[in-house]
Amino acid sequence: MKALLMISRYLVIAMFYTMTAAWSADRPNFLMIAVDDLRPMLGCYGHSGIHTPNIDRLAERGVVFERAYCQYAKCGTSRLSLMTGLRPDTIGVFSNNEKDVAAFRKRHSDAPSIAAWLKQHGYHTQSFGKIYHDGWDNAADWNVPSSPGRPREMWEVVDDADPGQPTLIAERLDCPIMQSPDVDDEHLFAGRMTTQVIATLNSLPKNAPAFLAVGYRRPHLPFIAPKKYFDMYQPDESWLAPGAIPGDDLPVMAWYNSDGYVGSARRVGLTMPNPPNRQQAMAWNGYEMRSYVGVPNHGTIDVATQLRLLQAYAACVSYVDAQVGRLLNSVDQSPQFRDATIILWSDHGWHLGEKTAWGKMSNYEIATRVPLIISGPGISPGRTSAIAELVDLYPTICHLADVEAPSQLQGESLNTVLQDPQRKSKAVAFSQYSRFGGKYMGRAIRTDRYRFVKWIDVKTQQVVERELYDHQTDPHETRNLAVRIENSELVQRLEHQLNTNWR
Repeated sequence: MKALLMISRYLVIAMFYTMTAAWSADRPNFLMIAVDDLRPMLGCYGHSGIHTPNIDRLAERGVVFERAYCQYAKCGTSRLSLMTGLRPDTIGVFSNNEKDVAAFRKRHSDAPSIAAWLKQHGYHTQSFGKIYHDGWDNAADWNVPSSPGRPREMWEVVDDADPGQPTLIAERLDCPIMQSPDVDDEHLFAGRMTTQVIATLNSLPKNAPAFLAVGYRRPHLPFIAPKKYFDMYQPDESWLAPGAIPGDDLPVMAWYNSDGYVGSARRVGLTMPNPPNRQQAMAWNGYEMRSYVGVPNHGTIDVATQLRLLQAYAACVSYVDAQVGRLLNSVDQSPQFRDATIILWSDHGWHLGEKTAWGKMSNYEIATRVPLIISGPGISPGRTSAIAELVDLYPTICHLADVEAPSQLQGESLNTVLQDPQRKSKAVAFSQYSRFGGKYMGRAIRTDRYRFVKWIDVKTQQVVERELYDHQTDPHETRNLAVRIENSELVQRLEHQLNTNWR
């Protein structure tokens, strides 16, 4: 009898491990790569002068979304929206204040992140670098502690006097705008993190599918990358932004993105006008960047400095691309991860001088359009002009993982486009941005042809400004057609579409 019991016990254990292994084999592994502040300035998006051979390699075997948009052009809100599948108005977090995030999670305790949801459904989940906004990580999302790096890793710099020494964390308002140390890739955090991810790929548990989230902080400021990537670029004036001076018909609140830095300027003894007039706005615009050492706090940024900034941004993009290449090579050599689904995205775009702005934090195409590439088994490679939103990634991942999506999601699965890149998905994308301490909210709708933005006074709900741009004739959004009487019917139609479909 005892022998029979022992045999039965071994049979049950064997069946469990057999079923677990089979179940694991049927579930795809995921490698999700997030790149901070990356506009679609990549070879695979038509920028042949930018050296991104590895992201281009991923693009060749996946679907390249040519018109993907974030829902809020600021790190914290955009990433929280993507990870929870909820739109910014539902989240209600428009600052980088950790208390606001804690309050959101308390209000929406029944809204698990995509990582938490996959974890509940048997996935091993693990994160590296910046996935949420720094400081916003949720330990419950992951099977093992996250690996974000040191506190304030964003401001990693090298000691100019001795670059070979371990990197330092700079004081925020005493941080250089750029550095190009002659060091190996792994001397900086992005390279060290990539090595850690590769080691993890080779030691994952075999009895569960995995969801690995890898977040690169560059090309977010400060622009710091090894010298060899700076040496790839010698920008000339053809690199300078088109539409660098905003037209008189563009509302100041639309393109002025320094309103959240009044306190930062005050800490270094400067008084930033709030709100500014048009001339003041152009002089102070882009203060996220201007707050670093090496560029003027306000006033004209000369052409030579602009070209150095463009070189530094491109160098950071190529540095991250090299790390992505290391990941792809490791995935290709991994028996367990060889057939993984790989998703690469950025949290928003970035102005590089357009409309005198440097940084994100606007509703314009340059700030809201993002790179998005998805590759994996069963996905038909190609390019698509279908409109996509970052909020769509949560339901898309659920579909690919064959996991039922939670009911609260506000995006739509992109599966039909992944099966056939020529298929269309949704008709419009939505984005929004809050201005002047939450006094105004700009809500935008992007159709196949137009971008329409309505700015309201949050307290009175009255419309204070409207914008309309025709991408067929004005791809750089330099002419606000909303101010022209002959476009009043089109403005009314788009405003009705925005009001009716806003979520």
